[in-house]
Amino acid sequence: MNTDDFYLTDEEKKTLKEIARAALNEAVINNQKIALDESKLPDKFKRHLGAFVTLKENGMLRGCIGRFEPDESLYKVIIDMAISASRYDTRFTPVTKEELDNIEIEISVLTPRKKVTSIDDVVVGKHGIYVEYGSKNGTYLPQVATDMGWNKEQFVRSCCVEKAGIAPEHCKDATLYVYEAIVF
Repeated sequence: MNTDDFYLTDEEKKTLKEIARAALNEAVINNQKIALDESKLPDKFKRHLGAFVTLKENGMLRGCIGRFEPDESLYKVIIDMAISASRYDTRFTPVTKEELDNIEIEISVLTPRKKVTSIDDVVVGKHGIYVEYGSKNGTYLPQVATDMGWNKEQFVRSCCVEKAGIAPEHCKDATLYVYEAIVF
């Protein structure tokens, strides 16, 4: 699947953001997971797709967690990732009730990863990247490179060294994958 095969209307994006917001609020306020009536959701939301949920507070990253492997319905992945980003991103303390009004939610619905043979196959602004070397791995969503003003070399190197913890001399030996995302 690529993003040409799957799309979301503005209304569907709005609904998925509402689901993420409800999941975030319920987890932070009541320490519970929301339950939705799946029969009322569009079939697109039931497709098995990976997704990341990014939380920002006053424009600054406040949490970001995702799942590549499409092992359950998209809406369930979004619920789980909204909760995880608010509680389990080890770079941050858990989101508090007092912060909820200031939290912005961004969702990235992912296409499956595709192994590439060269950094030349990476298209900045289009591709997210996933790198692995031995037991170390890391990923950057497509928007990271453009947000940071990086070229493909800077994008891949930062993902290897800073995100995955791969020694700089091993970056060229890391396995590189690309994927696309519908970001909203």
